[in-house]
Amino acid sequence: LKLMNCTRTGGLVTSTGACSSPGGRDVAPLMLDAGISSKVARPYAKLLATRNLCSHFIGGNPGDRLRAAGYTSYKWAENLGCRSGDPYAAVLGSHLYFQSERNWSPVGGHYKNMMNSLYDRAGIGVWVYGGRVRLVVNFYRP
Repeated sequence: LKLMNCTRTGGLVTSTGACSSPGGRDVAPLMLDAGISSKVARPYAKLLATRNLCSHFIGGNPGDRLRAAGYTSYKWAENLGCRSGDPYAAVLGSHLYFQSERNWSPVGGHYKNMMNSLYDRAGIGVWVYGGRVRLVVNFYRP
């Protein structure tokens, strides 16, 4: 959450995980939603890690998973990070990749999700299994 909110509010996360030049963008930081984390993001991260998968569409789409957990708004997005090795380095590497999409043409979807002021909360799940690290971020607004 700290990494996403650094980027979202106008800073840049460095390769060490520090926030360079935070602030300057008029958007609220994301709030952590414990329910989305425990009922949606974490279970899906576990599924992806234990099955060695990386897809938004195992058993449905992110909206299906959110609705099944009682989150019925259609204002949602999902970012996935699928890496291996040290969990902190894997999550940081995924975030740096998402952040790098700001330089793409057109701008990449993971970055757009983080920066989208429509979303006001996120559920975060990380699961480590057999050296695999899966990060699931579900952005949401009721």
